[in-house]
Amino acid sequence: MKNTVKLTASLLLVVSALLLSPQAQAQFQANLTGNYLASTESGASFSDGQWGGGATLRYFVKPNFAIGLNGRYFTSNSSAIIPFDPQSGAISSIKASANLLMVTGQAEYFFSQSALRPYAGLEGGLYRSATKVEISDGYNTFKASDSANKFGIAPKVGLQYALSPVVGINVDAGYHIVFDDGETGKAFLLGAGVYFTFGKK
Repeated sequence: MKNTVKLTASLLLVVSALLLSPQAQAQFQANLTGNYLASTESGASFSDGQWGGGATLRYFVKPNFAIGLNGRYFTSNSSAIIPFDPQSGAISSIKASANLLMVTGQAEYFFSQSALRPYAGLEGGLYRSATKVEISDGYNTFKASDSANKFGIAPKVGLQYALSPVVGINVDAGYHIVFDDGETGKAFLLGAGVYFTFGKK
């Protein structure tokens, strides 16, 4: 886990240093998105995915090449009431929540400089998950929680359409591969939102 955090921190520091480099092109994009994350593991259903939101900061080092930082957050909650003693009418309740924070650096190549701009890229960074479970029978309550820090990468493709020189629409899709003690988790991420451009090309 320590190696994961160190690797992620190093990657984000490098990207941050490049973002602040005085040699870089003076154009930024701030992107706000809604996201949907669905596992592609065996037995998983696309409809069981998680909704979330996020933000991206891009810095165009060249007119067709950008580096940036992403922050995304996903959360889900579920609950159930289960009768376990029909004679007494006693019931138990179960509540569960799961949260995922993704903080990644990225590099993207834009294939056009017109209003319609397809692009492809790669991102990588920290995937922090946390889960909580609460079980109660009306008299006693049992609580448990767990969290984990993992490292992941994701190839991605996207499309931007400029509504004006400063505002546009962005959609993207990425395939996220998360590493955990020799195992990998895989998920498909869809995003759509609006971006704002600052500075000159």
